[in-house]
Amino acid sequence: MPRQRTPLSRRRTVAASLAALLTAALSPLAAAPARAGAIGDRPAASLGLVPKPVSVEASGGPGYRLDPATSIAAVGGGAAAPAAYLAKALRPSTGYRLPVVSARTGRKPIVVRVGPGLGPAGRPEGYDLAANPAQVVIEASTANGALNGVQTLRQLFPQWAESPAKARAAWTVPHVEITDYPRFAHRGMMLDVARSFYPVDEVRRYIDAAAQFKINRLHLHLSDDQGWRIAMDAPAANPSGIDYGRLTSVSGSTAMTYNSGGRQMGTELGVTGFYTKADYAEIVRYAGASGMTVVPEIDMPGHTNAALHAIPQLNSAGAKPALKPGETTVPANGTPDVGYSSFDAANPVTYEFTKQVLTQLAAMTPGPYLHIGGDESHSTSGADYTAMVDAFTGQVSALGKTVVGWNETARTALPRGNAVVQYWAGDKTAVAGAVTGRGAKMILSPAANTYVPQKQDSRQSQGGTWACGGPCGLDRHYGWDPGTFIPGTSENDVLGVESALWGEFIRRLPQAQYYAYPRLIATAEVGWTPQSQRDYTDFTTRLAMIGGRLTLQGVNFFPTAGVPWRTAALGADRTVPAGSPAGAAWTVTAPAAGALTGTVTWSDGAQEDVTLTTSRTASIPDMRGNAAFTAVSNRTFTTPGTYTATLTLRPSGQAPVEAPLTLTVS
Repeated sequence: MPRQRTPLSRRRTVAASLAALLTAALSPLAAAPARAGAIGDRPAASLGLVPKPVSVEASGGPGYRLDPATSIAAVGGGAAAPAAYLAKALRPSTGYRLPVVSARTGRKPIVVRVGPGLGPAGRPEGYDLAANPAQVVIEASTANGALNGVQTLRQLFPQWAESPAKARAAWTVPHVEITDYPRFAHRGMMLDVARSFYPVDEVRRYIDAAAQFKINRLHLHLSDDQGWRIAMDAPAANPSGIDYGRLTSVSGSTAMTYNSGGRQMGTELGVTGFYTKADYAEIVRYAGASGMTVVPEIDMPGHTNAALHAIPQLNSAGAKPALKPGETTVPANGTPDVGYSSFDAANPVTYEFTKQVLTQLAAMTPGPYLHIGGDESHSTSGADYTAMVDAFTGQVSALGKTVVGWNETARTALPRGNAVVQYWAGDKTAVAGAVTGRGAKMILSPAANTYVPQKQDSRQSQGGTWACGGPCGLDRHYGWDPGTFIPGTSENDVLGVESALWGEFIRRLPQAQYYAYPRLIATAEVGWTPQSQRDYTDFTTRLAMIGGRLTLQGVNFFPTAGVPWRTAALGADRTVPAGSPAGAAWTVTAPAAGALTGTVTWSDGAQEDVTLTTSRTASIPDMRGNAAFTAVSNRTFTTPGTYTATLTLRPSGQAPVEAPLTLTVS
């Protein structure tokens, strides 16, 4: 039997008593003037947590302060990985060692506990988090639950915790009790690597940005008409003599072209390339360490031009498009056109090929899902489509995996109780029928609410408009209810939600981030937070506090209009010889800011105006958000001593922002 847990209310009482005992020792800190990072009252509304937790109780008493001697205790099986993740996240900005140990040690530890009976009952991804002056404790029944608690703790620290270099900040966490768990099990993001390729390092960085918002599925769209991105080995038994290496040697070298039928598609040529099996294993490993399960997709029986272009044996009489005289394979396609290609349902090689590809993909994928696509097979007859999809879903089931297919597959004989339908557009009635008739679950990716290549602002030159008849803004991505989206089904039938990034014109990671963020964050909250607790104004208020974190992380996000993005500044203490320029510097995060100016006021009464600079200026047409700004004063002091300099910024529509630093002149 699981051990008896100390009730949360009792733990809160103990924590409050402990806090009271320590208040006297910490009272100078508690009484200090309010400024960024100071310990003190911080109401729940100001915590800036995204996704919004299920339950937050914030005390007005002293909070927790990280110090150089802090250790992170990993207690219980599965605790070591989330504890190590936290240490890795905090070391660069704090400069602290933060050793990961196997038991509570030292003063003011951070404790990550994993084991049966811990965390919210019956919620494997849930966690409890308690922070008080003596310690921070995260408890969960699973490693992924503890990792979710770690991600929340990251957001409880000041935004400067995301700095890639050591920062001088008060590393504090408010006195808080949180109980939290997700609304839906699947909170996904799809990355289309087929139309334009993303190297492994860019996939890692895409994972990094999303993991902090508790996204837990990475759906990789590995094949399409424009390219094939996963290596396949030659099998020992190969009746048709297929050269599987051609999938990547031929169709790994194709992608979207810059111009398609006179239409400009993207700012540059699509990126070519493919993942070796070792590359794919690294993505699976890295995603798993970030709490994500990889869902690989081979799109068929349509969207198959890249496979047909590489493999002659697939180009039989019933395949589409038909071969022209002298051709052994169809030409490559770099256009955005879809719906014209199809495997041949009457060709035995079709099923030999798909079985081999799915078998190898299943062996590489520890997660439970294989995605077979199934969308937009417009050139395939209804009978042929059903025959092929039924065969493909049977092959997946035989491999011990759960099949996922786009909502067009809902009208086929899906494996009973072992299939997932991913809705993007079209017939909701068929999806409901698959749920009630076949026991399928649903992933919801309605285009108007989750497709990030759609324009989010009319000022953007790139982007689609078909899904919303115009821009699909942040409010559209936030303001929908998955539990009631498909009539005739219930919330229990919804496996989750997924944001989809298609690659017709998006190239490389910075552009992908610009279109995904902050709308992917909205989808993360749609999938996590109870519907009754979601409110768009509240969300944008919390999101405004996330902007600085994204800036410090180098995430190239779109500064959505209507979000009250916050400006924050941090100075770095410095020592210089007398007679040398001070080099006093501040880092400033200011999403959506244009040119910024500030005033530096010195403790001797001197003032100077400074102009802030940035390595990356914002430009909506160029899909570019601004990086962090830097303010520098090079005032020269000839007299040794200690001087204080305060940078004051007056961002439009916000209260003035002040940041002090200390200059020691030796």
